[in-house]
Amino acid sequence: MKNTYWLFFLFVGFISIQPIIDMLTTYMILNVESPLSIGVIIRFMYMVFVGIILLVFFKKSKWARYSILYLIVFALFLGVNIYFNSQWKDPYYLAQEVKFFNKVVYMNVTLLGAIVVFTMYRQSVNVSKALNKNLLTASLIISIVFIGTMLTGTALESYQYNKTGFKGWFYAANELGAIVALLLPLTLLFGLKKTQSLKQFYFWIPFILLAVSSIMIGTKVGLGAVILSLGVAFVVLVLKLFATKQRAVKSNLVISIILLVVVGVTTPISPAFTNTYAHIDLLENKKKEQQPEQPEEDDATDTKKKKRQKLDNSDIENLILSSREDFLAHHKEQYAEAPIARKLVGMGYAGNYTEEQQPKMIEMDFYDLFFSLGIIGFILWILPLLIIALYVIKRFIREPSQLWNESFMMYSTSVVLALGIAFVAGHVFTAPAVTIYFAVTAAYLACIHFYKSNALD
Repeated sequence: MKNTYWLFFLFVGFISIQPIIDMLTTYMILNVESPLSIGVIIRFMYMVFVGIILLVFFKKSKWARYSILYLIVFALFLGVNIYFNSQWKDPYYLAQEVKFFNKVVYMNVTLLGAIVVFTMYRQSVNVSKALNKNLLTASLIISIVFIGTMLTGTALESYQYNKTGFKGWFYAANELGAIVALLLPLTLLFGLKKTQSLKQFYFWIPFILLAVSSIMIGTKVGLGAVILSLGVAFVVLVLKLFATKQRAVKSNLVISIILLVVVGVTTPISPAFTNTYAHIDLLENKKKEQQPEQPEEDDATDTKKKKRQKLDNSDIENLILSSREDFLAHHKEQYAEAPIARKLVGMGYAGNYTEEQQPKMIEMDFYDLFFSLGIIGFILWILPLLIIALYVIKRFIREPSQLWNESFMMYSTSVVLALGIAFVAGHVFTAPAVTIYFAVTAAYLACIHFYKSNALD
């Protein structure tokens, strides 16, 4: 194994340079006309590298053998999907379809690769330390660049109209928000593990910098991730306080409470809060245009209260999903009208499209993947996730004390955030820039955290 250590460090080290790849991608998109960005090229090469790792350990690891067999079956299915949809869809944009499926399979390849790499090297390498170090490096690069661009006035804006927010030198605000959300609990974990007294509060600085960046992106995801991460940390520390009266627990608890109060006080002036009311104003204006004028009431009431009273279920859905519900309804209608063969095999990238109506995703990952891959393909895609989820849940039920284990709870929070964001806002499982963080986090829970009991052996 010593001769192959470089495979492990290349696999894990790739995490720390993700923000650099994303910034280079931004520069290329804004300044170079090319169908393929440097991010697509590098991440495709990394996926090939992971495939080579699986082949290297084919004889030594049963998980490598299972993974290769699974990926072959999945690849054959994607071939069937492409073939049949090329017959069913007119026009059919082959390049866009293949590019989309390349993004889809990225999660499966990196997740299975992480499982194999972690299980093969966990006896000889401190996988947890190496993983945490590279995740922390990635979070520091993001937050330093983000705050630096804010201070220098060079940050790109998250929105073009009506709303406020910034994305540093990163191209896609939704993807950046998802990345930061996944990294927040893992960066907070660094503070929890290192801080032994209030004098060492500086170990929380990486989390604070990333939290500020997350809030300033202007998305509900960013603000919510900060609140959830601190909330989970608070609960973990309170539970742990009953088990141990260690000074470190008390110090971390005090810091988490202070930060929760600061977030609570500053939320009303945060970009996400401002954007929410800008969205409400937009919905109110649409209602005024659609409804006849009503006589004014004599008793003046609070404007914001009136707005909340006027919102119906569809408005609340629009507020949460940001018009994704319209695209969802469109794709549901297409799927309902499709023959049984397409329901099973999938409708391909973005369903049916025309030259006038260009491909448009829902941007809710689970729905996008279900409609694109069909019943058979979606089951194949989600199979590795189900295996890991069942294993982790089974271990958690056996060891409920994990509720006050910082590592388990923070990594679990990251995974839960990823699943929640993927369901509501997308840009997790269809965005390789985000997927790799989820893959290594989920693999850690399955292969490293419970290693003392021979996880996934």
